[in-house]
Amino acid sequence: MSSANKQQKRSQRAKAKAKQNRTKRAAAPNDFLDPNDERIDLETVDLSDMFRLMGAAEKISQQAMCIAFLGHPLLELVLEQEGEEEATDFIFTALIEYRRLTTGVDEQTALDWVESKQFQADYVAASQALAQGKV
Repeated sequence: MSSANKQQKRSQRAKAKAKQNRTKRAAAPNDFLDPNDERIDLETVDLSDMFRLMGAAEKISQQAMCIAFLGHPLLELVLEQEGEEEATDFIFTALIEYRRLTTGVDEQTALDWVESKQFQADYVAASQALAQGKV
């Protein structure tokens, strides 16, 4: 497992990259997309099913919500099709959007939640539990 400092630096780079990608996608036209491309479109994918599962799990605990999120088949598909960097971007975007939709907070407050020590601890614990097959 990476050191806490390395994880924090990686997290900061991913957040900056996610924000940069969101800004670029918002400004760019979608004329260049191949209509025959069978990969998922991260901008139009319906996350409502995943968010419902996360919401139900969050009633148990934040760590349970992270397990529901990390264990969702959509994340595996995103990682497979997009690679680690785009998957990280998707993860940050999805978590921020989930928080915004479920609590009505603004983007910065949602980002602060994702960056909080408690969320990071629950996320890492959920990831480890899934990797060890404990869930």
